[in-house]
Amino acid sequence: MKENLYLAIDQGGQSSRVGVYTESGQLICQFSAACATQHYQPDDSVYPYIEQDGNEILHGIRQCLDKVCEQLGEAAYAIKAASFAGQGSSLLCWDAKTGEPLTPVLSWQDIRGEPYLQHIALTHQQVQSMSGLRVSPHYGASKIRWCLDNYEPVKQALNENSLSVGPIVSFIFWHLLDKKNLVDPGHAQRTLLWNLHRNEWDERLLELFKIPKAVLPECRFHNSYFGNLKVGSHSIPFHASARDQGASLFASGIPDGSTCYVNMGTGAFIQRVSHMLHAPEGLLVSPLWIPQNNCSEQERANASPVCYLNELADKPLYAWEATVNGAASALPYIQAQTGLEVTPNEIELALQLNPEQDIYFLNSIGGLSAPYWRTDLHAQFAAGLAPQEKILAWIESVIFQIVVNIELMKKAGEIRHIRISGGFSKSNQVCQRLADISGLSVCRSDNADATLQGAACMATGLSTQWQPRFQTEIFSPATNTRLNYRFLSWQNAMEQWLIL
Repeated sequence: MKENLYLAIDQGGQSSRVGVYTESGQLICQFSAACATQHYQPDDSVYPYIEQDGNEILHGIRQCLDKVCEQLGEAAYAIKAASFAGQGSSLLCWDAKTGEPLTPVLSWQDIRGEPYLQHIALTHQQVQSMSGLRVSPHYGASKIRWCLDNYEPVKQALNENSLSVGPIVSFIFWHLLDKKNLVDPGHAQRTLLWNLHRNEWDERLLELFKIPKAVLPECRFHNSYFGNLKVGSHSIPFHASARDQGASLFASGIPDGSTCYVNMGTGAFIQRVSHMLHAPEGLLVSPLWIPQNNCSEQERANASPVCYLNELADKPLYAWEATVNGAASALPYIQAQTGLEVTPNEIELALQLNPEQDIYFLNSIGGLSAPYWRTDLHAQFAAGLAPQEKILAWIESVIFQIVVNIELMKKAGEIRHIRISGGFSKSNQVCQRLADISGLSVCRSDNADATLQGAACMATGLSTQWQPRFQTEIFSPATNTRLNYRFLSWQNAMEQWLIL
């Protein structure tokens, strides 16, 4: 009998990717299609518009699926289930009857809806108690409100009861599956309209943003049956969907509760798995895996993709989360401040420095995020820094803020090590500094496909057979007196800065 195969779709900011894996996690084939992001600023807006083309994304995914069909031939019939991972806060509006986009895809980076948040009569704490998130224009609610108020085709479709609104996953499902507006809990939460405790759209939040519930997707469990995906003449049941950052934690199977997961890219993203919905002040909570587990004994005996023999897969999993905005997104600012082209080589040269004096950067690029959550502070360096010292201070500011958040995450229990990924993780110096200042070993793997791989693992039903192989490097903590001194100087400067 042929080995079962599983298909995963990863919709990222720069490309769409489709991969096929065995149940043990071996990659059979993978294809990608680029998708462009447009940045522009209308004359009447103080905010840049950051958009993608929904039809272009859809076309790219279809191209990848065609290539899978061509590559596998008859072996495509061995694909038993499919899954999706995507950008949680990117969304669009489309015609519920024809599927035609009525708006561009508003990227998760797009914050044009921020003025609406000034009139929301709820505090960050109140919103977090319902949704697990803080009030932010990066999330979907203010974007949806902006579309309802500013796009004439959206207004018309709403009046004609033919409007659908949802994250990019919902638009893709509508076209590739059964023309229904569906979503999973992870993507639903990122609209800022989802009640994390009741697992349903929150009537109070909907009323505050004046968003009709009827236009939003039907939310199903992470491991639900979402419909059938056609690959050639083969019909594949779609059995898993998740937000990209959440899916990445499942690349090696069910994530380890004693590990802190750090992705250092455009921003730095820190996650720790927890069964608890309540996180320490300053951290967010997101649904990682909310399963349906009402399977019959016969279904369990047959081990269908939606019913699992792995008992751990039946339990809800949440992530305590934190973000550090000013990682790679701060590059334009750092280049302007230093007069240098800040290349990876320039960063490595800066990281070879280990000065004794106060060298710090108070990093509010993109807003000072977890656990501080301030948007009113202007970034500043310690006085008198040379250009390469500024680069060092910038990189270390990201590492220091990561460590502050990791300390908060220890309230869920002991953390034994950090697993790091993303562009900055390629630097041995970055990994070693993170180990030294946190006192934890830092593990770096050669896996560049964690999100796609994690989505495929979800398609298997978190199978116990899922055991992908990749090389891992370990950075053990060492004593670094000068680094510890700079961390203390940064903390002291932060304390003074935050009381301004």
